[in-house]
Amino acid sequence: MARAATTRGRRKGRSKFTKTGALPFLIPGVCYVLFMFGYPIFEVVRIAFSRVNFNNFTTGGWKFAGFANFRELPNLPGWNLMIRNSGVFLVGSIVPQFIIGGLLAVVLRETSRIRRMARSLVLLPWLFPAVATATVFVWMFQSPEGLFDSIIKTLGITNNPPYFLDQPTDALVVIILCNIWIGIPFNYLVIQSGLQAIAREMHESALIDGASWLKELLRITVPLLKETLITVLMIGIMGTLNVFAFVWILTQGGPANGTMLPGLFAYQQAFVNFDYGTGAAMILVIVAVLLVVAVAYVLITKPPSDRRLRRRRERADAARNGNQAGRGVVQSNVTVEVQP
Repeated sequence: MARAATTRGRRKGRSKFTKTGALPFLIPGVCYVLFMFGYPIFEVVRIAFSRVNFNNFTTGGWKFAGFANFRELPNLPGWNLMIRNSGVFLVGSIVPQFIIGGLLAVVLRETSRIRRMARSLVLLPWLFPAVATATVFVWMFQSPEGLFDSIIKTLGITNNPPYFLDQPTDALVVIILCNIWIGIPFNYLVIQSGLQAIAREMHESALIDGASWLKELLRITVPLLKETLITVLMIGIMGTLNVFAFVWILTQGGPANGTMLPGLFAYQQAFVNFDYGTGAAMILVIVAVLLVVAVAYVLITKPPSDRRLRRRRERADAARNGNQAGRGVVQSNVTVEVQP
C-alpha cells in the first residue's frame, strides 16, 4: 500500500513538473506569434477604424472613424467592377481547376511508366514561383511581340492580332487561364490522395457487375470522395480570393479596372491612393469572407457526433424492422390464401 501510494505521488509530481516545466519552452513561440502576427493584425484593425492618409500616416494623431471607412467602400470608383470581376474570376478558375484536376487524378490513377511521367508533368506549375509563371504569360500574351501574336501573324489569320492585355475582357481571361494553370496541381494531388484511400475491390466489383466507366465514377468514386471534393473546393475558393502576385505582374488591375480583384483593390487604396483607412477596411472585409468560407468548411466536414450517429442507427434499425415486419405480413397472407 505504501509503495503504491509512493508511486502515485511520484506520478502526480512528475505530471505537475511536466506541465509547469514545459511553459518556459513555449515563451519564444508565443512571443514570435504575438510579434509577427498579433501586432500587425492589431495595427490593421486600428487603421481600419481610423482616418489615416498620406499626411498623418507617420506623424500619428489618427482620429477614430468608426465604420466610416467600411461605409465608403461601396462608393469608391471601381467597387462594382471589382465585385463582378471577383465572381467571374472565382467561377472561371475554380470550375476548370476542379474538373481538369479531378479527371487527371482519375486517368493517372493506375501505375505505368507513361502515367508516372504524366504525373511529373502535371506537377510542373508548382515548381515555378508565381513571378516566373506571370512573366511567361506576359511573354505569351503581350502585344505586338508576344508568342500568340507571332503565331497569328505567321499563320496569316490577321495582320492586326488582338491586344490581349490591353482589353479588359481579354485581360480577365488571361489571368483566369494563369490561375487555372497554377491551381491544377493542387486539385490533382488532393483528389488523387482521396482516390488512393478507396479500396480497389470497390472498382473491381463495379467492373464485374458491368458498370461503365461513367457509372463507376458517378456512383462509386464521387460519393466516396465527398469530403475530399469539398476540401478541394473550399481551399480553392480561399486561395482564389487571396491572389495578388501574378495578377499584379500581368495587369496591375487594369486596363480600366478590368482585372481588379479584392487584394489589388486594397493595395491600390492603401499604396496608390494613400487612403490607408479604406485599404485596411478592405483587407478586413477579405479576411471576414475567408473566415466565413473556413467556418463553412469546418461545419461541412465536421464528423457526426455520437448522438447523431445513434439517431442514424436507430432510424436504420427501425427501417430494417419495418421491412422485416412487412415481409412477415406478406408471407402470412400468402399462406392463408394457399390453404383450402
